[in-house]
Amino acid sequence: MGKYYDKHRLRGERILGEIREASIEKVVDNIVADHFRPQPLPAFMRVTKRPKFYPIPRLNALAAKHFRATREIPLTVTGRYLPLVYRLVAGLVAPPHRKAVLVVDTEHRFDVTRLACSADDVRHIYVLRPALSRTARPGNVATRSINVTPDQVRQLLSQMENFILYGKHQSGNRDWWGAVVVGAVGGGDIIAAWKGWLTVERVPVPGFNKGSTIRQAMAERQRRQQDVDDAPWNASSRWGAFAFTESLPTNVVTTHASS
Repeated sequence: MGKYYDKHRLRGERILGEIREASIEKVVDNIVADHFRPQPLPAFMRVTKRPKFYPIPRLNALAAKHFRATREIPLTVTGRYLPLVYRLVAGLVAPPHRKAVLVVDTEHRFDVTRLACSADDVRHIYVLRPALSRTARPGNVATRSINVTPDQVRQLLSQMENFILYGKHQSGNRDWWGAVVVGAVGGGDIIAAWKGWLTVERVPVPGFNKGSTIRQAMAERQRRQQDVDDAPWNASSRWGAFAFTESLPTNVVTTHASS
């Protein structure tokens, strides 16, 4: 009787175990089907086959030439790159484009007050700043960004993918344009760092007239400072160059282009 009971008990446990396994598999399948359906990646996570759109027509032309020559897609900027970053980000989120943009600011220098767009548009710029190291000090760009590796940049972008796909944010009615990485390499649609195919410099402003006295120089100081503030920036590359300002809207002035 005991053997008969043990035999049927073991058989019952085996059947029950099989039922549980089948039920768990079905539950998992249902969860995956209901909650983890393939979803389109945001714009800056997709693998693109051509350069992205920029709100400066002349830059679009240069990016197309660069791509045809190198087959490389990202816009990599060096020199005094922040003014161009401000111009591009503001142009993307402002009318008529009204995009949403991610900025990974490893240098902690990206200043939203420099953006020539409305406060409502600024709300669609998501600035991610990695924590500063203990040795980092404001004003020391190299120290602030030297510890951010390409792998860390890619990890940050991956984390933002989860936020954009599943998180709560206020840009659901806007298209995501992409990611701007400032001060590090490793990913992004615009990479502003120590190397790049596009170099940004200030257009030179004439100095004081020769023979000016100290009194004359002091009198002209405010006007000359205004000239410096209003002076355009120059972005140059092997494929051409253009001048731009940070203000919106702006007419891009072509300086030269090589075919």
